[in-house]
Amino acid sequence: MIFKRFRYIAIFYLALILVITGLSVYVAFNTYFWLTSFWLFVIDIILIVVFIRFIEREHKKLAHFLYSTAQDDFTPPLSKEFHDLEMNKAFEHLSKVIVNLREKAQINLNYLQTVINNINIAIICMNDSNKIVLSNSAAKNLFNKTLLRDVNSLKERKSNLPELMLNLQANEKKLIKFKQDGKLQNYSIQLADFKIKGDQYKIFSFQNIQSELEQNELESWQKLTRVMTHEIMNSVIPISNLSGLVYQKIFDENERWINEIEDSDKLDIKEGLQTIGSRSKGLVSFVEATRHFTKMPEPKFELLKVSYLIKHASALLKGKLDEKSIELITEIKDEGLEIFADESLVSQVLINLLLNAIDAVDQSDKPQIRINAYLSSDNRIRIEIYDNGKGIAEKDLDHIFIPFYTTREKGSGIGLSLAKQIMFLHKGQIDVDSEQGKGTKFVICF
Repeated sequence: MIFKRFRYIAIFYLALILVITGLSVYVAFNTYFWLTSFWLFVIDIILIVVFIRFIEREHKKLAHFLYSTAQDDFTPPLSKEFHDLEMNKAFEHLSKVIVNLREKAQINLNYLQTVINNINIAIICMNDSNKIVLSNSAAKNLFNKTLLRDVNSLKERKSNLPELMLNLQANEKKLIKFKQDGKLQNYSIQLADFKIKGDQYKIFSFQNIQSELEQNELESWQKLTRVMTHEIMNSVIPISNLSGLVYQKIFDENERWINEIEDSDKLDIKEGLQTIGSRSKGLVSFVEATRHFTKMPEPKFELLKVSYLIKHASALLKGKLDEKSIELITEIKDEGLEIFADESLVSQVLINLLLNAIDAVDQSDKPQIRINAYLSSDNRIRIEIYDNGKGIAEKDLDHIFIPFYTTREKGSGIGLSLAKQIMFLHKGQIDVDSEQGKGTKFVICF
């Protein structure tokens, strides 16, 4: 057992010191052999000194080993001056453990460095003084430098980059363009900060999202084109067919005006012209909605209470709610919740979502809408609007935010698109979770 020898030697010294001390005291007080008692005290003192030196040697051995490890020397002290062989074994074992841990740490470090240097995302780590303490190969390639010293050294690549990076908030994303090989590339910059031993560090990641943007842009155009084509064709085809029918009613085969038109034909012409007028107005409304969507006003930000916005939107729609006997439940966990936003735009989002919920619960037995507002665990304000309506079909969930896409007969398909655009202007987001037959939940997050 480790330290067994040390224990036995220490017990032996202590026992011997106690025996000689007791013997010298007995001789001194119970006999006349004063000289013997004197020499016994001398031997006792010598034993105490030897015992102390023995303890000190073991302590020196331990101190030597600890100082050596601090100097990255993991060789165990195996000098013959130290009597405890078990202690030597313990030091040897501890040395092997430390060396093994150090090797593992070095392997992990090499592994992480290899991973960091082989990913396509450029990574830069800076300290409190804005000095760059770490950069991977992708970062050096992006900034055309083999050595990146501080944030100001990035000015050569883009003049406003240092300012943008220093103003970036934790977990916030920014888009920036870099010119590479004569082409503009879109990059997403994100910041994460952390502390090590009280020192603050910032990690910036630069991810090339050009291909993803192009793919998303192509898909968005394809979806928008399908929706617009559908909407236009719904108006153009009836107009084309009816205009041809009216033409046949008033002109003969030789394209001459028919003087006498039967009453039934007159009725057909009247209905056809009315339909053409109606569909033309529909096209005009469609164009107006398009113009409204593309001319979003700049938001005027101010500090607003979430409770006020919810109560204001609810009050505006109280008549509709009462008319359809819809129960509205509002739960605001903190009346002091505030957002920095444009009042009219955010109110427009809330009203649109409430109108959608009112329409969704139209066929429900006990129609109910619930509004929850609270501060989430990631310090973002969430406003959730639930309804117990019919829900949204899975095939429609991916399309509901596309302009002019609608599942309602009288819907314009512009409301949710505007809501998404408004939330984007507020650096927020809007999400939906729905299941047919179980209702829908819209979440806006600031």
